[in-house]
Amino acid sequence: MNDKSSYQYCSSSPYSDKSWIWLIFSLYYFVPLYYMSFNLIGYALLVGAYFIFIGLFLWASTLGRHQVWMPILAIILLALAITPHTPGSSTFFTYVGFLIGYCYSTRIYLGILALVIALILALQLHFDYPVPFFSFPAISGVITISAWGYIERLRFDARVRWIQSRQEIEQLAIIAERERIARDLHDILGHTLSSIALKAELAEKLLKQSKQEQAEQHLSELHQIARNSLSLVRQTVSGYKHRGLSGEVMELCDKLRQNGFVVELAGEIPQLSPRAETAVILALTELTTNILRHSKGNHCQIEFSRNHDQLLVCMRDNGAVEKLVPGNGLTGIKERLQALAGDLHASVHRGCEFLISLPAHELQQQ
Repeated sequence: MNDKSSYQYCSSSPYSDKSWIWLIFSLYYFVPLYYMSFNLIGYALLVGAYFIFIGLFLWASTLGRHQVWMPILAIILLALAITPHTPGSSTFFTYVGFLIGYCYSTRIYLGILALVIALILALQLHFDYPVPFFSFPAISGVITISAWGYIERLRFDARVRWIQSRQEIEQLAIIAERERIARDLHDILGHTLSSIALKAELAEKLLKQSKQEQAEQHLSELHQIARNSLSLVRQTVSGYKHRGLSGEVMELCDKLRQNGFVVELAGEIPQLSPRAETAVILALTELTTNILRHSKGNHCQIEFSRNHDQLLVCMRDNGAVEKLVPGNGLTGIKERLQALAGDLHASVHRGCEFLISLPAHELQQQ
């Protein structure tokens, strides 16, 4: 863990948020009042030491790993000062155990724990308190409570790593979504802007030939294409479906026919999952754009079929193409399909043939 996370062991944790709760157990400090007698000064000394301890413990909850040694050392010194007057100082050593277990790494924690236990034994030998009233609760408390603090630190450490991992995953998801939107917009705008350019060019030629009515018809179609494109862009960015695969295929067939192609549609158009449907729609849209832009043919076939555990969509034309050089559009299609365990294969033989494959589990359950 880095230094920043280590700093937050004590200051940004469940311990610091509810540090006052742990002070409930510190009332054990007053147990000696039941079996020992104190004068007024002794009572004042015990109560004063207790409130100083509370302040030091709450101070420790606001500090990071590199500063928490100060209240820990102060609590130890306070325990040393009050031990000659009451064995209840064993409670202070217990809280020292929790702090070192929670705020320090394993090696430092074990080293300080050994020193604290040695100090407790030395105090036991010097003041000769009954073992059940001082050394036993002090040593057992330091060991068990420090282990508890150590386990709490490990849990907090694991939670920090989990949060960081989740944030990294969310960031990667955002990047992947941005790339998906970029590919989708390229496919959509590449197709629609090409259609707009063709319609505008044709309308311009018709106007020069004084064919007003035909030009107005193409301008009207251009207007409709622009509106449909705007709607498609909005729906793609929002993740909504457009007209469904069947509607989009029919629209693409009409586009091809309007540009002089004889279109043959074969097979049954399947019902796909939303993500597979979006991928196929955008793939066919990009392929249609390429045919309109580069093909010199007059016939196009779109065929849907199923082969064992695969769904196949084949789109071929009879254009005169000698070599196929994949651009950003085809690369985007291939990446999108591969994300669904599918693929895109292209071949050139008496025209272009594109074969889209998807796993059969992308079929939508009826």
